[in-house]
Amino acid sequence: MTTTLSALVIDQKAINILDRAFIEDAWLQKFEVPQNADGLRRVESKDIVYLLSRNADICDSYLIIDTGVFAPATGLAKPRTAFERVLRVALRHFDRNIAIPVQWQPYHAGSRLSIFAQSIRDTQQRIYFDQSPDGTNNLYAFAVTSNPEDLDGVSEDRALYRRAVEGICDALLADPPASPPVGNFGVLLSEPLVRLASAGTLQEWYDKRLNREQRTFVDQSHDRPVRLRGAAGTGKTQSMVVKCLRDLYAETDGDKTFAFLTHSSALAHTIVRGMLHALDPTERWTFLKTPSGQPKLWIGTVYELAQEKLGYEKKGLKPLSLDGSDGREYQRMLIKQAIDQVVQDPRIVLDIFPGCPDFQKRLEHCEEDASLVDELMNEFACVLDLEAIKKDTHEANRYARGSREPWQMVLPSEAHRRVVLEIHDVYRALLRTEKMLSMDQMIADFDGYLDTHEWGALRERDGFDLVFVDEYHYFTRAEAMLLHNLFKTRAQIGGRWPLLMAYDIKQSTSDIAISGGMEKFRNPGVGESVLTELKQVYRSTPQITAFLRDLDAAFPAMDLEGEYATYVVDSQQEDGETPTLIVYETDIKLVDSVFEQAARMAREIDGGGSQVAVLCLNEELFGKIRVAGRVREKFVPITSREDFKELRYAKKKCVFSMPEFVAGLQFHTVFLIHVNSADYDEEQSQGSRRRYVSRIYLGASRAACNIVLASSKELGGPCQLLDVPLANETLRRVS
Repeated sequence: MTTTLSALVIDQKAINILDRAFIEDAWLQKFEVPQNADGLRRVESKDIVYLLSRNADICDSYLIIDTGVFAPATGLAKPRTAFERVLRVALRHFDRNIAIPVQWQPYHAGSRLSIFAQSIRDTQQRIYFDQSPDGTNNLYAFAVTSNPEDLDGVSEDRALYRRAVEGICDALLADPPASPPVGNFGVLLSEPLVRLASAGTLQEWYDKRLNREQRTFVDQSHDRPVRLRGAAGTGKTQSMVVKCLRDLYAETDGDKTFAFLTHSSALAHTIVRGMLHALDPTERWTFLKTPSGQPKLWIGTVYELAQEKLGYEKKGLKPLSLDGSDGREYQRMLIKQAIDQVVQDPRIVLDIFPGCPDFQKRLEHCEEDASLVDELMNEFACVLDLEAIKKDTHEANRYARGSREPWQMVLPSEAHRRVVLEIHDVYRALLRTEKMLSMDQMIADFDGYLDTHEWGALRERDGFDLVFVDEYHYFTRAEAMLLHNLFKTRAQIGGRWPLLMAYDIKQSTSDIAISGGMEKFRNPGVGESVLTELKQVYRSTPQITAFLRDLDAAFPAMDLEGEYATYVVDSQQEDGETPTLIVYETDIKLVDSVFEQAARMAREIDGGGSQVAVLCLNEELFGKIRVAGRVREKFVPITSREDFKELRYAKKKCVFSMPEFVAGLQFHTVFLIHVNSADYDEEQSQGSRRRYVSRIYLGASRAACNIVLASSKELGGPCQLLDVPLANETLRRVS
């Protein structure tokens, strides 16, 4: 007779092993594990399963899960996703230098915590935890509800928890289980999803694998800010991780604390942590603490740091993240609602629209103008929200009457800009109604908090001595200008703070990187920085590098004070295929053919579908293709950078995404689809053209071995920025 399992108990070290594992939904029925190099073993006692690491100890803290959370009755659409989120909360519980993503909307009440069980586009289900059951440091995941509920009102089976804990000692003393039979266990215990370019310990990397420029950066002292600039694939993140770990271990006996900040939670907790594990599989860096008990390394996003300090989850506020398609779709919906209100407002129609009849017509037909909402989103993020400009203020008058940069939205008259201010005002009101706030508003609040007496009193305890910022080109000027307040005051030397920034402006698909000028790169309030530039590409073949060099020539000429450097790099890889362009008669033929090629390649190459990506350059078409029944079974969608872990489930399916959602990843082959002239026109504004070229550059630079570009004659055929690569034969057109 099969025993119905009631609880699962996992020790702290085993949580790290499972966090790297490939898990299928079926595994959550019996939790069986194969023989593995990680030393994970399974002990079953009556109706409770214990998953224990090689060095598990009775004094350790444990994760206890009521397995009813994963029972069919709860109706979880993706049980393994919920389990992975439980593991992430456990990692956070036992290691305070790990953060819970803002998008999961964690909510606290006393010792209880709840998070969304999976993407809120799929469900409103939430998982509930007790962070101090019976006053211990254990973590108990005890329930799931179909909709958010008051934390204190959700019932908790405390008797089950106590039975599970009482059995830990016997489980630790139990004889090793017999070798499990060969078969499919529904779990594959694996190394981290993302690794360094080549194997090697931290010392081996420092001694043998860093090139001269990377070594120069790693050897920089902590007495000044340093910026690390380099094209995609030059090893910026690798260099940052090597320096972080090397400097951290050099300070083992001291009380210095480090922060490794990124713009993406997945980059921080999947890629950066994966690289750290590759350099030191013992993960000693996770256990280092100062004499006062503070973690010596904090890894996460500036938003997670802000939420940790401001406690929005306790106030019922929900940050609106724009890093994924869900948040951007929601913002589009709010902007369209704002436009509808503005075009029907008699005051605006009579007083402002007569000064810009062309703009009035464009707004009234916004459903037929796909680029309008995108341009407004960029104007909000890079100008209005960034500068905290509100209607009927001095700053609003200056915005309406002042000069504009060439990259900004084309708004030729004061009337045009007044209308945009009205749309923005309604948009902000809609956010307030939904108890939501934009990430820019969160940063503005965080900046204010860092000027409070409270932070002044906590700064020497909770601040940092060294701050690393990866993908700095995604940081707004407001985010950059608050970084100096994160340091302990003792970190300042001669008016300079040790901030280390890695970036490539051309990978930014919005104007955030260039809005506000170049001062945020040279001196974001931390003192004049020293530049190290990387010029050797380790990701891509010489053929892809040559194509990127020609594509670089298509970027609009922009005076960015030396920061918009020409792409001059050399590939360190062997020769490969020349990138190809295929032009299809119709959109349907393009989609069918590309996904057929990608699926075939996913079945044939090492690494499977996780090494083959189809990246769409048009966001509207991406949304349509993602739900198209004809190809939906051929791909795993990545709709946010928080979906990185989905890559391990690609198997014989390819990855389908947009370039900005896979920034930081690399693939064997990339298909860039809908490189159409309908989306790129030399008559467009400088900003629109730059953002489109950046999207192609970012997508193409994800490829290590092969690039296939595809366009449709229905949408004008290939865009003209491909003319130079075709003429220089760094891009080959095939039938």
